[in-house]
Amino acid sequence: MRTLHFLAALCLVLSTLSFDGFSQSVTHDSLRKALLSEKMPAGKVNTLIALSEINESENPAESVRYGKEAYQLAYHNDLEVESVRALLQLSNSYIRLSKFQEAFENADKARESAKQLDLSDLYARAIGVIGLIYHEIGDYENSAKYDFEYLRYFEEKKDQKQIGIAYGNIGIDFISQGNYKKGLEYLEKSFNIAKELNDYDGMAYQYNNIAGVYSEFYKDYLMALNYYKEALAINYRLNDERQKGIYLMNIGNCYSRLHNNDSTLKFYNTALGIFRSINNPLLLAECQTLLAEHLMKSGHLTSGRQFADSALDISIRNDYMEQQKASAALLHRIMLEQHDTLSAYRYAMIENAVKDSLVKISNQQEVYKLEFQYNYEKQDKLKQIARQRRETMMIVIMGSMLSGLIILFLLFSRHRIKSKNITLEKESIEKELGFKNKELTINLISLIKKNEMLSDISNKLVQIGGAARNEETKDAINKISREVRMSADDKMLKEFSLRFQDVHAGFYEALLQKFPDLTQNELKLCAFLRLNMSSKDISELTGQRILTIDHARYRLRKKLGISNVEVNLVTFLSQI
Repeated sequence: MRTLHFLAALCLVLSTLSFDGFSQSVTHDSLRKALLSEKMPAGKVNTLIALSEINESENPAESVRYGKEAYQLAYHNDLEVESVRALLQLSNSYIRLSKFQEAFENADKARESAKQLDLSDLYARAIGVIGLIYHEIGDYENSAKYDFEYLRYFEEKKDQKQIGIAYGNIGIDFISQGNYKKGLEYLEKSFNIAKELNDYDGMAYQYNNIAGVYSEFYKDYLMALNYYKEALAINYRLNDERQKGIYLMNIGNCYSRLHNNDSTLKFYNTALGIFRSINNPLLLAECQTLLAEHLMKSGHLTSGRQFADSALDISIRNDYMEQQKASAALLHRIMLEQHDTLSAYRYAMIENAVKDSLVKISNQQEVYKLEFQYNYEKQDKLKQIARQRRETMMIVIMGSMLSGLIILFLLFSRHRIKSKNITLEKESIEKELGFKNKELTINLISLIKKNEMLSDISNKLVQIGGAARNEETKDAINKISREVRMSADDKMLKEFSLRFQDVHAGFYEALLQKFPDLTQNELKLCAFLRLNMSSKDISELTGQRILTIDHARYRLRKKLGISNVEVNLVTFLSQI
């Protein structure tokens, strides 16, 4: 029997995604042909999404591959709607692989994209998929929260079909928590809406889910049988062979529980014929296992063994581990009944090996679920904190609005006082800087005069030295002359540097930070120019020729990167 849990998930997946141009009856081959012939990117994306959907149940890994390809193509071609739809389908595919973190990431990304693009229906459907993920990891509280959010959205839009789908999924949430009565109420609400809308798919699904509750939880096989037959009758209108086979198999299972041998064989065999015709190995193996179990209980061990062997072979070839375990366990029991202990042992070994693998996978999935819950509970807390902050901010804003006039007046008054203080402070700083610049200029003139005087003394000493007859005297005078000139230059420049840094603190540091290759002489030249000194002034101060100063200025412009730009060098330096 197809489990209730699987049917609930299937109902949500099919309701969440619908792609224009493709019906549920299309085959993998026909879609591949359509993909090859399609020229437009949007058409290719929709075909890839449909391929992902059609592979979702039996080959989820392939479904993921198609989903990724669809998303990449949509993303690179700026197909915004198709990108969101591809993300939702990819999320569904990851759910089938029990990769819940990847599933959540894609669904959450789809939700955020849909919100930004104002795609409200796709946003709501992303909410539905997130609800399904929480359902799959057993967090029914969060699952119900998202399902009710999904319901509220479509109630506001008065979209009856989606309301019915939400009712169905909420019903499954209640059933999963053991509240079968409440669950049935919502399933029946879902069915009634589907009936009002002549939505035969929805009616058939809910008939099947209601039947599953009566069969699996209440063990009322007669009631379950009636609902399964209603689902089958509706399905004949839809001509969906896959679902028809599932309903026939479920009916056969009910007849088996009621010990009606003829009807059991009739429905199982009809279902087998359908699964063979549509080439669905998973459903074929499952139906063969159910038929083999019924035949074994009826005493037809040889026939039962044939069907169980076939189911095991299909399961091994397609890596259906759950089905391998079921068919191997059944063959073990049949072999014991036939007193073939060697074969029974062999099948028991297969069963145990698969059990060990499934336990390992189950443990990995449990760890995966715990990791997922930890990560996203953490994210939820962060979102709650952000939301609380926003709410607090709103309260502050509302409070500010209530006392707005007073606060505005106070702020305005304060701003005027502050502006006035800033203006006064700025004027004071400018006056002080002007005074210091003036003082620096006076000191600089004084230094220049001192330098001229010392230079004059040095020149006179040179003249005296030149007139001296004694070579020793001449050398001594020349030496004193050089020392006077060098001492004057060095003392003057050191004093200037100290006074300049006192007035223009940080100028050298800022300059070196931008232009670390500047030499000490170039730094001094920058300081002279910062004071708006001409080449002549600098020449008089340093004793260098004007031509030498002009060459130095040219080299400096190159180092500062303004040699080919109409920028005044003094203006450039004053902005540093």
